[in-house]
Amino acid sequence: MTFESTPPVYSSVNDALVYVAYDAHAADPATYPNYKYVGEVWINGVQKFTGKYFPNPTTNRGIMDFSSVVREYVVTTLQPTGSGILAQELGEGSWSLSVVIKIREEYSGTVGAVVLTDSTRTYFNHYNGRINDFTILGNYDDVPTTDRPIEINLTFASAQYYLPYFSETTASFNVVITGGTSTRTKTITPTAANTLQILNISPLAINVDYAGNFTASTTSYTVAVGGVTYTINVLCQGMYRNYYAHFLNKFGGYETMLFNKVSKRFYDIEKKSFNQLAYRVNGSGVVSVKSGNTMYQQKTDFAGRFKERLRMNTDWLSDNEYQWLAQLVTSPQVWIEDSGTLYPVSISGTNYEFKEHIVDGLINLMIDVEFGATYKTQFQ
Repeated sequence: MTFESTPPVYSSVNDALVYVAYDAHAADPATYPNYKYVGEVWINGVQKFTGKYFPNPTTNRGIMDFSSVVREYVVTTLQPTGSGILAQELGEGSWSLSVVIKIREEYSGTVGAVVLTDSTRTYFNHYNGRINDFTILGNYDDVPTTDRPIEINLTFASAQYYLPYFSETTASFNVVITGGTSTRTKTITPTAANTLQILNISPLAINVDYAGNFTASTTSYTVAVGGVTYTINVLCQGMYRNYYAHFLNKFGGYETMLFNKVSKRFYDIEKKSFNQLAYRVNGSGVVSVKSGNTMYQQKTDFAGRFKERLRMNTDWLSDNEYQWLAQLVTSPQVWIEDSGTLYPVSISGTNYEFKEHIVDGLINLMIDVEFGATYKTQFQ
């Protein structure tokens, strides 16, 4: 038995992971009746799944797509563990997954021993969108894993501003910070291959590694990593409350966008009610419409619940920024940072219109986000 096709390098767990196997036994139903290919998925040395596949009736090949199984074993969440430039490392099980496929044969109702074992292959938690190849991730190894423009606006007070970097090997890489005449280098060494390093390039995070390197008078600095240099413009807080949206991008890493223009908060409220008569009759038969100076309630509300919603606006955006922020709107994981705390939210919009200056003039992005919790008021 041989594998005639296996998924290409850098394949995504969110796309098809198709293996094609062939054995001449499949074409000999007289000797090998009711023949099936039996595929096993092994992750980190542990068998996770077994499936039986009838041969293709025309080619007698076993065609097996294991993507629905493999992606269940990748769980990603934003949990910053560092206070400096390196905020978090995503690796095996949280961004990448090492998979081995083994094939057995079944015929005459009996499953035999393993007859074919594939090499270990690594798959990743990204998505591709419309492309003309199997995957785009190979273009982002050992470079920042993002489509964001290289000019970034944030405030000096920001403590969390994320930029992901794909480390294909365990080789160290440098993050070079330049502010004014000061240049510092932070060397980061991945703990394993095929990891995603979540870098925190905010001024306060940089100051953890380089105490006093930046002050409130800093107006800009650069961050160079993987051959790409980002220019960070440090803005004042402005007159509106600033919110930072941290989100899972298309490559499976976390990055950030500043919403520093007008924001509005809303409550979506649910409650039940019942009606009573406008008067009360006491035990002596006296009818009244109030108790002291307080009128009796006719309509009474109870079992109140509410959800919080937030409408946020960015500053004016370039065309490239607007294209990139489609990944925020489509992201399955979004957190809003408020006073240092990250609150999980969902974006209520269900479509995204790509805009350009030449057509739409000056553009900004407005999104509505819903906080996940539903709160109860007094039951009454």
